[in-house]
Amino acid sequence: MKGNEKASTKEKILDSAVTLFAEKGFTETTIRGLAADVGLNPASIYHHFPSKNAILEFVLEDFGKNISNTFYQSKLIELRDNPTADGMLSCLLLVFPPDRIEYYVKVLRVMLQEQFRNPLVRKALIESTIMGGEKVVKAIINKLIEYGVLAENTNPDFWVKAHSSLIYTFSSRMALGIGDSSPEFSGMGMVEMLRCLYDLLLKTCKADGEISRDDIWKGLHNHPQPPDSQY
Repeated sequence: MKGNEKASTKEKILDSAVTLFAEKGFTETTIRGLAADVGLNPASIYHHFPSKNAILEFVLEDFGKNISNTFYQSKLIELRDNPTADGMLSCLLLVFPPDRIEYYVKVLRVMLQEQFRNPLVRKALIESTIMGGEKVVKAIINKLIEYGVLAENTNPDFWVKAHSSLIYTFSSRMALGIGDSSPEFSGMGMVEMLRCLYDLLLKTCKADGEISRDDIWKGLHNHPQPPDSQY
């Protein structure tokens, strides 16, 4: 019972810390303010984390474990037999625990806000969120070329950069509270944009067809824009 209570208290501290980091900024958030927000005394916070930096380090490490640093091999086999945009999405570990989506969205917002002020955050954003995601997408595309789903002259780097740019831009809009990318977004807008990108990849780079810039341009214009898009 005590173990569960301890885990629950730790989770409350993390939830409150991430909310304060997102709303006030990491520097402006204090252990005393965090303790008051959780309903504890400062000593109780230190019982779980030795410092504010330790809280941030834990948050970033936890986020990194959940971001798409790997993919399901079994799903990749299914994708080989039935190549679809949804199949590509299912290969990536893009979905965080359903009951923690709001928490992780706030973590992403913190990372985007603090990336130019905090070396630890910048390192985590580059290594786990950007480079980690790119590594996985490139591995999937190379496998699809190997399986004969995509043409041999498909350029993985082009599509990897498109994937990464899309996520970074959408997330930055979210941090700024712009339109359909506001901090309260469900994540479905980003998923839909990724689905469109993967659908475009599979259609324009299929092994039994010819790849051309005109095809890519037409594909971009034929995909519907997400609701309330300001582009």
